[in-house]
Amino acid sequence: FDNILKAIGSARRIGVTSHARPDGDAVGSAVAMGMMIQEKGKEVAVINSDPVPESLKFLPGAELIKKPEKGGEFDLVIILDSADKVRVGKDFWEAVEGLKLLINIDHHVSNTCYADVNYVDADSPATGQIVYQLAKYAGWSITPDVAKNLYAAISTDTGGFRYPSTSAETMRIAGELIEIGVDVGDINQRLYENYPRRRVEMLQYLLEGMEISEDGRFASVELPRIVSEQLNLQTGDTEGAIDTIRSIDSVIVAVLFEELSDGMIRVSSRSKNKKYSVGDICAEFGGGGHTLAAGARLAGPIESARVEFMSRVAEHMSPK
Repeated sequence: FDNILKAIGSARRIGVTSHARPDGDAVGSAVAMGMMIQEKGKEVAVINSDPVPESLKFLPGAELIKKPEKGGEFDLVIILDSADKVRVGKDFWEAVEGLKLLINIDHHVSNTCYADVNYVDADSPATGQIVYQLAKYAGWSITPDVAKNLYAAISTDTGGFRYPSTSAETMRIAGELIEIGVDVGDINQRLYENYPRRRVEMLQYLLEGMEISEDGRFASVELPRIVSEQLNLQTGDTEGAIDTIRSIDSVIVAVLFEELSDGMIRVSSRSKNKKYSVGDICAEFGGGGHTLAAGARLAGPIESARVEFMSRVAEHMSPK
C-alpha cells in the first residue's frame, strides 16, 4: 500500500475508473475511492466508459461517475477491479492524455499487472475489500456514504456473502461497515429485491431457452441482441441472471451468452466446484477471472459461440 499512498500524495489531479459495464464492485469501489481521495484535498474525477446501472444509482455518490471526455489530463489514474487494460474500454483510453502514472488495484487471479504500480490480491473476494483495507492502513476517514459503497461492492461480488471466497475477514469488514452506518435491510432490498419488470421478462426468456446437459451438471442460456433491444434492456440488467441458472440443484457449471452491440458474444460463467474451473476454460478463449466465476468474449454468431464454448465445458467435466 505504501507505493499507492505515495503516488496519491504526490498527485494533484487523479482519475479513478474501473471496468466498463460496471457491476456493484466496480461502482462501489470507484465511488468510495474517489470520495476518500477527494476528502484529502485532491482534484478527483471518477470515470467509466459505461453508465451506472439503474440498480446501483441509489448508492450515495453514484452521480460522481461521468463518461470520459477527451482532453482529460491526470497526474495519476487508479484502475479498480479490471484484470486488464482492455476491460476499461477504448473510450477511456482515447480520452486520457498526458497520463504520468497508472495504478492497478484488483482481485482477479488473471490480472496482467499492466500498470506502473500493481496491487493484486487474488485471495480477496472483492476489490471493495482491498479498498477498505487500504483506507484503514492509510488512516482515512470512512464516512457512512463511503461505507455504503464498500458494503455494496463486497456484498455483490460475494453473492450476498454466499460465495466460497467470503472469508472471516470479509465478514468482519462487513460488520465494521454496518457499525459505521450501513442499514443492512435497506441496502439489501435495494440491491437484490428492486428489479425492473424488463429484467424479469429477460429471465423468463432465458429460462425458456435454457439447455441442460443429459447428466444435469452444466447448463447454458443465450441472450440475442434482438431480444435485448425488444425488452429495452439497460446496462446492468443481466448482472446476477446467471445465478438463477446456477441455483439449480444438479447444475455445477452455468453459462450465459450475451450478444453485444458490436456482434461479439459476452460469456459469463459460474462453477460451484473448484474441481471444475471456469477460469481455466475462459482463459482458453482469451478471457479469465476466478476459478468459480469467469468471463470471456467470443466472435459471433451467438449460436456457434455457445456450441464451441459448451463443447469445451463438456470436455472439461467429462470423467478423466
